[in-house]
Amino acid sequence: MLFKKSGSIKERANAALSSLQRNAYAMGILRSRLESRINFILRANSKAENHQDLTRMLELVKNGEIILHEMSEKIESTRYLEDFIMIIESAASSVSEIKDDIEQMIPAAEAALEEMHDAIYKVSGGHASDLGHQVEPGILAEVNVSLATGDIDTTSDEVKEEAGPAKEKKVEEPERVPA
Repeated sequence: MLFKKSGSIKERANAALSSLQRNAYAMGILRSRLESRINFILRANSKAENHQDLTRMLELVKNGEIILHEMSEKIESTRYLEDFIMIIESAASSVSEIKDDIEQMIPAAEAALEEMHDAIYKVSGGHASDLGHQVEPGILAEVNVSLATGDIDTTSDEVKEEAGPAKEKKVEEPERVPA
C-alpha cells in the first residue's frame, strides 16, 4: 500500500500529495480530451445529446480538479502542522529538562529573599523577628524593586558631604502659580 502507517506524518503527507498530483495531472488530461471532443462535435454539428453528455462530464471533471486542488492544499497544511508540532514538542522538552532545576532553586531563592528582608530590617534599626508584623510585605517588595531598578538613591548623607556640593542633586521648588 502507498500510505504506510509506520511513517511520519510528513512522509505520509508527501506520499498522499504525490498521488494527488498524479491524479490531478490525469484529470487535466481528461479535461483536455473532453474539451477537444466537445469542440469537434460543435464544429461537425453532430447530435446535441452527445454534446450535452460530454458537457456534463466536463463539468464533473472540472469540479474533480477543484476537489483535488483543495485536497492538495489541506495535505500541505498537514505538513506544516507537523513542523509546528515538532517545534512545540522541542520547546516543551527543553522546559521539562530544567523543571527539576527550577524546583530546586525555589527554596534557595525564598531563603535569600528572607535574608534580604532581615538585613533591610536590621539596617533600619529593628529586630528581624518583628519584620513581618511591622512592615507589610508589599512595601518590602516595592523597596526591593526600587533598589534593583535604581529609583532610590542609596548614597548616604556622609558620602554626599565628602563628595562636595557638585555631587549633590539640587531639588528646586516649582514656581507658585497664582490661583
